[in-house]
Amino acid sequence: MVDLIQLMENEVFTAFVSFTTNILSKLMFVSTATALYRSARKVFVNPEDCAQYGKGKNAKRYLWTHGVVEHIQRPT
Repeated sequence: MVDLIQLMENEVFTAFVSFTTNILSKLMFVSTATALYRSARKVFVNPEDCAQYGKGKNAKRYLWTHGVVEHIQRPT
């Protein structure tokens, strides 16, 4: 079995851990930011999310895309 000290000295493993940490951090940030932007601008993608803001035809007006919300999801 590999000793933990030897594993931490391995450059490939260290790079893998740092890249994984960066990607998971970005994933958590983007999902939270998208949810906040969608709820603040009342822009939703499915009718179930719109149910709390309106009923029937009134709920359909919240089903649309917003440029700022879509910009968050695009890779930079």
